[in-house]
Amino acid sequence: MCSNNDIPDKDYLVLLFMHETYRVFRDRLNDQKDRDKFNNMSHDSMEGFLQMEWNLEDYSNVMFGDFETNDRKYIKLSATQDLIPRLDELLMVYNSDADNQMNLVFFEDCVQHLSRISRILRQPRGNALLVGVGGSGRSSMARLGASINTYTTFTIEITKSYRQKEWYEDIKKMLRDCGIEDKTM
Repeated sequence: MCSNNDIPDKDYLVLLFMHETYRVFRDRLNDQKDRDKFNNMSHDSMEGFLQMEWNLEDYSNVMFGDFETNDRKYIKLSATQDLIPRLDELLMVYNSDADNQMNLVFFEDCVQHLSRISRILRQPRGNALLVGVGGSGRSSMARLGASINTYTTFTIEITKSYRQKEWYEDIKKMLRDCGIEDKTM
């Protein structure tokens, strides 16, 4: 997702590699003990193979994305505090087009999750299973991530009378929107 011209030096390449490694492997771990072990293993491997001395903290929260600037290049994102004005701007764009307005407060974990979701949606056939308690921001981050990638969203509303027939109708509607209306979802 990052072109060779956008990688200025070895340190930047290592940051990109660690980010992608964390996204592909570490994000799938659900236990903090396992994530810590992965952090230490990746740190030891990088020091051993690249003969680099570096602090694990410098690499564990590195984020890459394509939404910090308007040119949509996949670059290392700024610190959360520097990124918040841009995210507020993207939220305003979402709210100007959406039926259901969102009022979000961005903080470190929120921005990291948004970065992950946006990265997943940017990839061909990208998909994610978002798990968490109600009200934790899963759907808000998914909708904002979709908006950042200029996708529309389709939500199935489950009711007491929702059955297999309604499921098929919802799927047909979504497939018509994608196939006939050429909407990206």
